[in-house]
Amino acid sequence: MSTLITTLDLIQKYLSDVLGVLLVVGVVRNILNCSVFLQKRLRSNPCSAFFAAASMANITVLIYYIIPTMYSAYNPALENTNLIYCKLRLYIRHVLLVISRTYLTLACISCYTQSSRNARIRNLCQPKIVLRVVIIVPILWFIIPFHIPMFTSIHNRKCLMWTGAAALYHSIYICFVAAILPTSLMTIFSLLAYNNLRYMVRNVRPQATSSQQESQNQTTEKLRLQKRDRQLSKMLFVQIIVYMIFTIAYPIEAVYGAITLIIGGTKSEERSAIENFTLFITSGFLLNFYSAASFFIFLTSKAFRRELRQVFVIVLSPCVLITP
Repeated sequence: MSTLITTLDLIQKYLSDVLGVLLVVGVVRNILNCSVFLQKRLRSNPCSAFFAAASMANITVLIYYIIPTMYSAYNPALENTNLIYCKLRLYIRHVLLVISRTYLTLACISCYTQSSRNARIRNLCQPKIVLRVVIIVPILWFIIPFHIPMFTSIHNRKCLMWTGAAALYHSIYICFVAAILPTSLMTIFSLLAYNNLRYMVRNVRPQATSSQQESQNQTTEKLRLQKRDRQLSKMLFVQIIVYMIFTIAYPIEAVYGAITLIIGGTKSEERSAIENFTLFITSGFLLNFYSAASFFIFLTSKAFRRELRQVFVIVLSPCVLITP
C-alpha cells in the first residue's frame, strides 16, 4: 500500500473522530434552535416553525449518518455487505437532507409572504397552512427520489449506483435539488422580503398630530422595523452564503463520479483512494458540518440571541432555586 493511500486513510479516520464531536455539538445546538423557535411567543410565526422543523431534520440526519460513518472508519462498511442497508442508507440520508433544505427555503418564502402588501399572500402564512406544509414536505420527499434505492446496489464490494445512466441522472438531479433550486429560491425570496421590509419602513412616518405620544409611537415603530429589516436580512443572507459554501462541492463531485463511471476504464489504487476521500469530504464531512452550523448562523441575529438567553433563564432558574 502506497504512502498516499495510507495517509488518506489516516486522515479520514481522524475526520471521522471529528464527526463524533460534530454529532454532539450539532445535536445540542439544533436542540437549542428548537427550544428558541418553539417558545410560545414564536411558534405561531411561520419562519420560526420552518426553522424549528429544519433543526429537527438536522438532528435526525446527524444521528443517522455520523454513527454508522464512525463505525465504518474502523470496521468494514455495513453498506458494502448488506444489500438492503446499501439501498436505504443513501436514500434516507438524501431525503433527510433535502427535507432540511426545503424547510429553510420555505422559511425564506414565509418571510416574504409575511411582509407582503397583498392580503391574499399574507394569508398563506396561517398556522393551519404552515402545519400542513410541514407534514406534507417529508411525505413528498420520500416519494420523489425513489430512483435511489432502485438503482443502488453492491458492485465489486462497494455500494453505489453501478450503471452510468442512473449515476448521470442522479448527478443532474442532485445539482438541481441541492444547488440550483434551493439557492435560487432562497436568494429570490430573501431579496423580495428585504424590499418589502424597506417599503414598510419608508411608509412609517410620524404624522403631525395633536398627540405627542402618538408621534413618538410612530417613530418607535419605524425604528423597530428598521432593526427587524437589518436582522432578518443579515440572517437570511448569511444562511444562503453558508449553504452554498458547504453544499456546492457535493453536486460537483456527483457529476464527476457519474462521468468517470460512464467513461469506465481501470483506476489505479491511488486514484480510487483520492476519489473515495473526496467523496467522504464532500458528502460526509461538509454536509454534516452544515447541518450542525445553523445555530451559529442564527446567532448573527440579535433577536435570536435575546430569545436564547431567555431559554437559558427558564432552564436554569429551577437550579438556582434549589441551590441552598
